[in-house]
Amino acid sequence: MSFQNVIIKKINKLGLLKINRVKQNNSMDIKTSSEIYEGLKILEKNKDINCIAICGNEKFFSPGADINELKKLNSKSAKLKGLFKSFDKIDKIKIPIISLVEGHALGGGLEVCLMSDFIISSSEAKFGLPEINLGLIPGIGGTQRLKKIIGKFNTNYLCMSGEIISAQQAYELGIVSKIIPKLNFREIAFQFAKKISEKPKYNLIEIKKLVNKDENFNKMVKEERKSFYKLLDSENKKIGIDAFLNKSKPTWIT
Repeated sequence: MSFQNVIIKKINKLGLLKINRVKQNNSMDIKTSSEIYEGLKILEKNKDINCIAICGNEKFFSPGADINELKKLNSKSAKLKGLFKSFDKIDKIKIPIISLVEGHALGGGLEVCLMSDFIISSSEAKFGLPEINLGLIPGIGGTQRLKKIIGKFNTNYLCMSGEIISAQQAYELGIVSKIIPKLNFREIAFQFAKKISEKPKYNLIEIKKLVNKDENFNKMVKEERKSFYKLLDSENKKIGIDAFLNKSKPTWIT
């Protein structure tokens, strides 16, 4: 299978998936989300691969959704086109996924990182869930995954403020597991990911399964999704996205 927006390859026992939508700064449209999942699935099916690393480029892991695509969507068209269909399947990948974040991981970009099993970050990386600035909320499980990691109050703070935080702040909150100096990021991060890939595969799968087990999680993600779709039809979504594209300050309807 050939991809336009991702690159996949095998390095010994490590699978690598690089988000590579360069002209759009690695923003994720529906096609890219589909390629991310399909790429992960291909790597998982390779019996010689024990874990997968996802990365972006020096500036962007991903800034989140493609705003121009999002502007055209309402709740009905988003459901028909399967806006979240591929993302929802990522949880089915059984082998560990490590996010290697060198640049910005925002919105859906951070939510993809939160779907991985841990995050290794450059010292210059940035993180955030700024969907509220578009008149929206996280829609790929961000409120629920983040709450499990950093608790109710910190999740409310990041989602309600839309604040973008540093790698150090993300590390202190428990979002990032390891920070690597920007200068040597790629070399050291890949060495570390390769070390994980050399562990026994069955044990890695069992650890991931046990750590991720949460009976209530799927129910709460459905609630988040319901709210997202409702807001996708709101006037504030139009106001927020227009303001973002015009680089102006939104005037919200309360």
